[in-house]
Amino acid sequence: MCGINGFNFVNRNVLKEMNDSLEHRGPDAEGEFFDSKAKVSLGHRRLSIIDLTEKGSQPMNYSYKKKKALIVFNGEIYNFKEIKNELIKKGYKFQSNSDTEVILASYFEWGKSCVNKFNGMWAFCIYDVQKKILFLSRDRVGKKPLYYFYDGKKFIFSSEIKGILKHKINPKIKKDSVDLYFSLGFIPSPYSIYENIFKIEQRQSIIFDLRKKKIKKEYYYEWPKYYPVLNKDSAEKEGIKIIENSVKKRMISDVPLGAFLSGGLDSSTIVNFLKKFNPNINTYSVGFEGKYDETSNIKILAEKFKTNHHHKHYSEKNFHETLKNIFYYYDEPFSDPSMFPTMFLSKFARERLTVSLSGDGGDEIFGGYPRYKMARQLEILRKIPSRLRKILLKVPLSYKIKEGIKLSLMPKEFFYSEARTDFYKPEITKNILSKKMKNSLNKTGGNLVEAVRRMDIEFYTLPDNFLTKVDRASMANSLEIRCPFLDYRILEYSMKFSSKYKSSLFKDKILFKKIIKKFLPKRIIRQKKKGFTPPINDWIAKEEYKETLKEFLKKLEKRKILSREWTEFYKKKILNKNSLIENNYKIRLFLFYEWYKFWVKKN
Repeated sequence: MCGINGFNFVNRNVLKEMNDSLEHRGPDAEGEFFDSKAKVSLGHRRLSIIDLTEKGSQPMNYSYKKKKALIVFNGEIYNFKEIKNELIKKGYKFQSNSDTEVILASYFEWGKSCVNKFNGMWAFCIYDVQKKILFLSRDRVGKKPLYYFYDGKKFIFSSEIKGILKHKINPKIKKDSVDLYFSLGFIPSPYSIYENIFKIEQRQSIIFDLRKKKIKKEYYYEWPKYYPVLNKDSAEKEGIKIIENSVKKRMISDVPLGAFLSGGLDSSTIVNFLKKFNPNINTYSVGFEGKYDETSNIKILAEKFKTNHHHKHYSEKNFHETLKNIFYYYDEPFSDPSMFPTMFLSKFARERLTVSLSGDGGDEIFGGYPRYKMARQLEILRKIPSRLRKILLKVPLSYKIKEGIKLSLMPKEFFYSEARTDFYKPEITKNILSKKMKNSLNKTGGNLVEAVRRMDIEFYTLPDNFLTKVDRASMANSLEIRCPFLDYRILEYSMKFSSKYKSSLFKDKILFKKIIKKFLPKRIIRQKKKGFTPPINDWIAKEEYKETLKEFLKKLEKRKILSREWTEFYKKKILNKNSLIENNYKIRLFLFYEWYKFWVKKN
């Protein structure tokens, strides 16, 4: 895992500053490359994982049949040995044992389509010396970040925004991005918090022509459509086989490797298969006060798997300590509270490990979120004549039921944009969510459960939300995280079995629980889903915070960063209320304040 930088001119001092800003992503080595004639600068910070020798250093160059290319690469290609053997048969030669060199050779053999050969996580830039282009790509799921700045002349890229900010580009906060952050809790691709700085999207490549100074973008991969061809038994057999193989592929490493063990179903499954290949594995977990603590379950699992387990408690004191510098690493607004214990857990695991496996992606694959059950319930509601549903709205029913009825009367593509209809959502949020949901429905034949699940994979939970959380928290501590459930083969497999094996009216992860009942205790399988969430709202509920946030709202409105609609929404619906959703919005405001204080105004 590494940090990469580059731009289409030569400035040694700025490249050095960019590399220094990403030292946490790659503390083991630093590399630079300059081409004065073509006006190219490439920088790299290395976290050594595979081939620890100098031969694995970057920027790396490769020559083949009088052609030459260089690369800066962040990530891992888990099937690089198979690709390497294929290329050797075609006449390619290799000087290292690294996956980086295989990417370059693959580029010469298959061109920009080489990315379709890779099973892994990546963000890279290849400089093609002959064609005078920069070829940048981000992996299918979006595990590894890649930002770029483009103003028509200057093209600058970096693993993190802070690298780009080393240039004199006069960054301005983008109003649409602020709206998206307060609506969603994160800023989705291709947006960033700043104008003229963008994220490359999951499964996207871009080519920058160094001569013409123009960008060409394309999606190199499409998730397959929902086509349920596997029955329950065959889906179970294939599921066991593919999960085990995915775990095995992610064990390739020349440095210490272990796993996170949260006490839930997903991480427990990963540890189970990991133990088959390495009986002496180190596992790590964090507990904290509140209803989401899973310490008791973690103890049961650690004893069952007989791992070398390490456990710590995350406290309010730890929260305030982490708060001091967390937004150096999350350099645009981000509001998932689990970023704090994830940062703490990563630092803890890094004491012995350089690589850790985690269970991220299991809910999206197998149907673990409550909204999948909600989608199933809405499908049932829609079978009731709309005239009768409208009458039911006038009957004394619970708020939750009425919200469901209201949502069932709207087109399916409004599932995300109109949920909680009494909550303010700006037009950009509504438009993006509705457009993406409509596309998901088209790819799933109108199956609402599958459309919601696909929406999560492509947009809502994974690329710029949960995966951003894990990447920044882990790389802040120079720890590489690998997620077997996010192997693209597993994601494709999940499109091949029926949604009824994922979620019903009242059950979740139906097929998955059938798979894991052979090796997990019943108590673990039957437990209700818990988030990895400390009681942060309780920790920021003090009166001094409330007054600070009220003043901050006024400041944001005065500086035209936040609209009057948002300010009124917070005053009327959020600040003086106390429920799960209102508290989530409070945390968004609080963490925006902390980001703003760190990056925009120190006072």
